Amino acid sequence: MSRSEKIENPNESLLIPEWLNKAKFESLLGKDEPGYSRILQFTPVAAVPPGCNFTSIMLRVYLNLEMKDGTQKRKSYVVKTTLNLDKGGKRVNDMRYFHKEQQMYSNYLPEFEKIYREAGHPVQLMPKCLEIGEIEGNLYFIFEDLAAQNYEVADRTKGVNMEHMRISLRKLAELHAASVIYKDRHGPYPSDFYHGFAKKDNLQFSINGFETKAPEYKEAMKTWGMEECYLKNFPTTEQYGKLCLESLNVDAQDFNVLTHGDFSATNILYKYDANAAVAEALLLDFQICKWASPAQDLLMMITLSAEKDSRYKEFDNFVRIYWEYLIDCLRVLKYEKPLPQLRELQSAIYKKNNTLYVFFAVLNHLPGHLLPPCKESNLHTINSKDEEGRRLRNRSYTNPAFVQVIREFYPFCCNRGLFNFEDFD
Repeated sequence: MSRSEKIENPNESLLIPEWLNKAKFESLLGKDEPGYSRILQFTPVAAVPPGCNFTSIMLRVYLNLEMKDGTQKRKSYVVKTTLNLDKGGKRVNDMRYFHKEQQMYSNYLPEFEKIYREAGHPVQLMPKCLEIGEIEGNLYFIFEDLAAQNYEVADRTKGVNMEHMRISLRKLAELHAASVIYKDRHGPYPSDFYHGFAKKDNLQFSINGFETKAPEYKEAMKTWGMEECYLKNFPTTEQYGKLCLESLNVDAQDFNVLTHGDFSATNILYKYDANAAVAEALLLDFQICKWASPAQDLLMMITLSAEKDSRYKEFDNFVRIYWEYLIDCLRVLKYEKPLPQLRELQSAIYKKNNTLYVFFAVLNHLPGHLLPPCKESNLHTINSKDEEGRRLRNRSYTNPAFVQVIREFYPFCCNRGLFNFEDFD
């Protein structure tokens, strides 16, 4: 990247943390760029547009460097850190999302990659995490910036085609297979990895979010043009609470993995070749990882990221594609137990303990994914009970792009029993 290349800020309204300054990178540069002499210019900007990341602050830092040989060089890094406490940070802290991600990047993900190397089949699952730390009470991660290597995030408002879905499901299978081998060798994961979007000792957090969104959502449903029979398929507060608790149940008879927990194209970096074809992918955002059925990740990915009507036309095919990759990975890693069967995975999609991951996706994630970027789209506002929050929710739930998808997909889920919430009475 040349020094003269224009730096763009995709979210001008994002406040840069005061502690993120030039001095913060001096020790990192000493290891990552040993030929550097001093930082000439330090430019922090938002890494993603509004609405692309809700539970953290994502920044891209550009550094113009003077090298020891007198030349100049531009270097960039991606920084992820916690939200301000009054802007949703307390919610995230209470759920221990950053603490979980810290364990993933410092321990489990490097070990998963090591498992593949030892099997003679090297796999990279994530961008390199160069530094993990805490400053002024804020946990942070500093990553290599892969934009210069033609990695980018797909347009969340359009979804991704079959080519992207295949490579995404392959990457998911690689993560899941390694997590199973690791558990067989080292025993169960810590208690942080037995909750995801819901947490038993913090259930009110989930219920409050539901009660805030439900009124505008149910009103919007009446405008979607669905048949009357589907409008009744919406949970009561009590049913939703039970739905959340059920998602924490792990059936030991099922094939279980360490799920990504928030799996969609927004949490994947895609690399493109010279012909603009997707060639590789890396995973991002490991805050919601949870020991559970792979069905939970599949439900999220298909619901949130499959383009147009492929969500329901290719639904079963996506599950099969993932399963084929999973079997391949387990064989590469010399998995010693019986291999999971496709019929078992298809059945798991409809089990009660996995239902939250499709309903939460259509209630919470999908409206935001399909909404064009706007500065109001953030964790604080979408959960706010004031007028600004109500306006954002109304706008999200009546957005024509969302309505076009949900008016077909919601009945699809109802007809398959996924939204029979009386099952939770």
